[in-house]
Amino acid sequence: MNITAKPGTKVQLSAKGSYDPDGNELVYKWWQYKEAETYKGDVEIQNANEPEASFIVPENASKGQTIHIVCSVKDNGSPKLTRYQRVIVTIN
Repeated sequence: MNITAKPGTKVQLSAKGSYDPDGNELVYKWWQYKEAETYKGDVEIQNANEPEASFIVPENASKGQTIHIVCSVKDNGSPKLTRYQRVIVTIN
């Protein structure tokens, strides 16, 4: 998923609608994938363990830089399965 945002704006993240076909419980984790992005600072993800999370684009982010956020969703079944989704935020 690719989106654009300006410094200082709030970016909403959502994994709403995720489900497990077996009905197992899901565990969410949103995290910054620093190795892939061009922005070299940290972002603070609010509600990082919930289906819906958010973060504020840092004021020092420059136009054209990218911030990569990954959501991992794991079930508690056997075997434990995990699905990943990356969100790439390009600063404009």
